[in-house]
Amino acid sequence: MSGWDSDDNLNSITSAEENELQRVHRLLCDYHSKRKVLRELRPKQERVASLRSKLDDEDGGDLAVAAELQKLDVDIAQLQDKIKALEDKSDGKISPLDLAEALKTLGKKCTKKEIFDMIWEVDENLDGCIDWEEMRLMFERNITDKTGLEPSKLFNLVQFMIFDKDENGLVSVDETMNMLYARYGRARMEAKLKELFGSDMKETGKSGGEISFLQYLASVEKTQLFTFLDSSMGQAQVARSGSEKMLMGSVCPERPPK
Repeated sequence: MSGWDSDDNLNSITSAEENELQRVHRLLCDYHSKRKVLRELRPKQERVASLRSKLDDEDGGDLAVAAELQKLDVDIAQLQDKIKALEDKSDGKISPLDLAEALKTLGKKCTKKEIFDMIWEVDENLDGCIDWEEMRLMFERNITDKTGLEPSKLFNLVQFMIFDKDENGLVSVDETMNMLYARYGRARMEAKLKELFGSDMKETGKSGGEISFLQYLASVEKTQLFTFLDSSMGQAQVARSGSEKMLMGSVCPERPPK
C-alpha cells in the first residue's frame, strides 16, 4: 500500500525526492555498523544547535559557549570522518541487520520474519538485501500506486526518513512542507499535512509540531486503508462484506479529508 495518492502528472520522482532518497539509502547501508558512531554524533549535533541558538539570543558574547562549540565542532568532524570511512567501504546494500537496527532506533522492534518480509517484498534480484535500484523502484511504485495494494512497509520507513532531514527521529511540519508542496501544490499539501499531524497541528519552536515514527505509521496506514477501500478491489470487498465497518472490524477510523 502506498502512503500517498497521486495524480497522472505526479508519476515521477521529483529531484528533491531523488536527492533525499539517495541520502536515506546511503544512511541505511551499513547502518548496523554506523549506529555506534551515530549514537555519539546525534547528541553532539543537537547540543551544537542549542548552543548556536543561545549565542544568537545573546549576540555571541558568551566565551564559554563559544569554546564549547569549538570543541564540539572538532568532535563532530572526527565522528563524521568515521561514518564516511564506513560508507566508502560499503557495498551499497541494506542488509536485514541494517533495517532492523534502523527500525529499532525509531522505536519499532520487528521480528526476524517481519524484517525478511520487508526485504522480500522489494528484493528483485533475491540476494536478501536492498540495493539502490531496488529502493528507487520501490519508492516509484509506491508514489504512483492508486490501489493501496503496493507493499509499503519499507516505503513508510524510507518516506519518514526522507522527511526527517535532521535525522533526529522526529518529523516536523517544517521538514515536510517543502517536499509535499513540490509534489502536490499548496492546496493538497495542506491536506497531506493534516493527514500526518492532525487538524489541530501546532507549529511550535523553529521546526514546528513534531511526530514520531510510530505516530507517522498510524497516520499513513489509515490513509493507505482508505486508498484501498476506494479502489475497485476494495469496493468489491465492501460490497461482499456489506459495509466498510464490517470489512474493517469493530473500529472504523474517520476518513481523512480529501
